[in-house]
Amino acid sequence: MTDSEEEFLTIGAFARSSGLTPSALRFYDDCALLVPAFIDAKSGYRYYTRAQAKRANIIRQLREIGMSLDKVASALDGDGAAAVDIVDRHVDELAARARAAAEAAVSIRRLFDEKYCTATVSAAEFASAVEQVASAAGTSEEFPVLRGVLVEVDGGTVTLTATDRYRLSTRSLVAQCSAGTSWSRVAAIGSLGTVTTTGTLALTATDDSMVIDSDGARAAVDPVDGEFPDWRTIMDGLAPTVTRVVLQRDFVPLGGGTLRIEAGPNGVRVDGVAVPAQVTGSESVVFFDAAVLQAAVASAVGPDLMLDIAAPDHSMLVRSAVDGALTTLVMPVLG
Repeated sequence: MTDSEEEFLTIGAFARSSGLTPSALRFYDDCALLVPAFIDAKSGYRYYTRAQAKRANIIRQLREIGMSLDKVASALDGDGAAAVDIVDRHVDELAARARAAAEAAVSIRRLFDEKYCTATVSAAEFASAVEQVASAAGTSEEFPVLRGVLVEVDGGTVTLTATDRYRLSTRSLVAQCSAGTSWSRVAAIGSLGTVTTTGTLALTATDDSMVIDSDGARAAVDPVDGEFPDWRTIMDGLAPTVTRVVLQRDFVPLGGGTLRIEAGPNGVRVDGVAVPAQVTGSESVVFFDAAVLQAAVASAVGPDLMLDIAAPDHSMLVRSAVDGALTTLVMPVLG
């Protein structure tokens, strides 16, 4: 790192000060919306300066009101009057199609005497995460553990993951955690989908399962036996990205069969039809089962997606553009 009077902040420290998660900061770096002030060539660590906090705060607030990536970029690149106009027009669009949302808060009794830590999360976000990752769960009797969702509680994060070996989806939620040890359990999807979607939830492990508390009610979660795949090792072992695509989530046409996706300097074509997209990197041609890709796209958060393509025979990484927390792997097929 070069000497400078400007203080460099690690991605973790900058995340805490900006209100963005580290995964969101990496996402916005890849989108060129918020590029680190310095990247260590040897370690790859990202560093930011306090002067970047204003831009980070603007990005966070624009994304919180549902503004798409292209509009955020236009607001950041324009002058003050143009940016205000973009914001005003976006708010008008929201007001035309959205109802006012009511906030609800329910106090959850903290269980400080538990052996395992208790994680408190938004009920709506938890329900959304379950629905999103559950679509990637397996259905085969041969691998019963893949028919469940892996729930991991560690520090201030709750992570849900599911895979059927052809697709993998994982999403992390910010949580408040009490004292106690971290834990993980594989839960039956049906028992996770019966909890309330309002207020907050408290997730607590038992020796062989987990329970979910909400508004004075306790729901037992049905456990699934077996050893869940080490999904983090799978993610760490992904081949380098050669083509990166940012586009709207509705790019997958309805119907079945095999889809041909061509991406390169000339844009993106899906089964020969051009779709609006931003493309960086070299040209790639990959094929996917339409139903599998449709399910992966349908579970995404927000209107924008980022596709990281490595090779025709390697998994494609699908990331959500809302906060970078939802990540899905999709296996291609032979063309």
